[in-house]
Amino acid sequence: MYLDLNYLRFARRFERTLRRDPSYGLVESLRLFFGATRGEKITRFNDRYLISSYLPPIPSEAFMTFLHGAKSRQHLFSDLAWAQRAAPLSTHVCITERCQYDCVHCSAKQLKRGRELSTSQWIDVMARLQDLGTAYIGISGGEPLMREDMEEIVRSVDDRSIVVLFSNGKSLSAERAVSLKQSGLFGLAVSLDSADPDKHNRMRGDRNAFEAAVKAIRHSSEAGLYTMVQAVVAKNELSKDNLFRLFKLVKRAGGHEVRIHEPLPCGGLLHTGNGDGMFYSEQDRRRLFRIQFAANRRLTGFPRISSLPYTEHRDKFGCGAGTLHSYISSSGDFCPCDFVPVSFGNVLKEDMADVYNRMSGAVGAPKSICWGIGIAPNLRGKSLPLEPGETLDLCRLHTNREYPRFFKNLQTSPRRT
Repeated sequence: MYLDLNYLRFARRFERTLRRDPSYGLVESLRLFFGATRGEKITRFNDRYLISSYLPPIPSEAFMTFLHGAKSRQHLFSDLAWAQRAAPLSTHVCITERCQYDCVHCSAKQLKRGRELSTSQWIDVMARLQDLGTAYIGISGGEPLMREDMEEIVRSVDDRSIVVLFSNGKSLSAERAVSLKQSGLFGLAVSLDSADPDKHNRMRGDRNAFEAAVKAIRHSSEAGLYTMVQAVVAKNELSKDNLFRLFKLVKRAGGHEVRIHEPLPCGGLLHTGNGDGMFYSEQDRRRLFRIQFAANRRLTGFPRISSLPYTEHRDKFGCGAGTLHSYISSSGDFCPCDFVPVSFGNVLKEDMADVYNRMSGAVGAPKSICWGIGIAPNLRGKSLPLEPGETLDLCRLHTNREYPRFFKNLQTSPRRT
């Protein structure tokens, strides 16, 4: 990376931009780099590098969009250190609620169903997200590939943002993968929960789900898309042997990364108490981190390994739902995350910046662990997403005063008010 002229030019541009902030210097530069790369396996994809797949690649205009998403142009570094944002880093949009599967853990199942937006409406939402300053747009569902206009919607997003599509893989032909790539899609994440076909098929409720997912990984990779696997791994499946088998399978199929997700209390799991042994304890998360780090130390044979539990843990970035991340439901409700189904307003009826500012102001600092886990007891038995008035009351109950490690290490100057 340090011998790549394109990266070095971008690094100089990045440094010049941050040095406009008087609180930024060499020490802060080192803290920023080591904080962002801690526990990560930096990966080259085509002519760019990924520090984390939850961030845009570098060099890219999308990464600069993220940098400029701070509240103040003159204090980019200090606003980053205190998570003071004018726009979320990432927004996922539920493009459709239709899906061929019926997964018990699906977060979209818990929301009130609305009328599906038209092509022109979604293109307008994409334009407004980019104008707001969103650097990373994730398209989810339901199953987004059930929409025939997906290429047109992806094509409407310019290079200020990257677009990643989340799919179960069932509808992804080789031709569709090429079409999506030609439309400007950066990455595609395929759901695959286990290297055991029967286990994955049971999780997804379809006896052909495993075969479809593996084919989709190959199609995506061969089309030139950054190809990820998203694996929801139950507590009783959390072992080195199980996960290493999955990693090898994904590598053979051509995948570039495996993202591990822990089951969360959402969808059909919101009302199950302990999730029938599916939910993680802190000890389980630490075990996952050890497996993740061990896999990333291997030079060959495995793809890059990441996990949402580590990314949003207090030892890393924490949970940025509502500040660094947001979610737009199929009905236009602007929420902190698809796992935090509480609405701060509707982007079809209000200015998007107004709704985001209301949300980020109420949510406050990034949480030390997934906020969806913390608020689940307050959501049971209620119609979701919560309405804005009830949402604000819930935020007051779940304030966070201690920043996760990444931010604390950058906070060398007092917070601006």
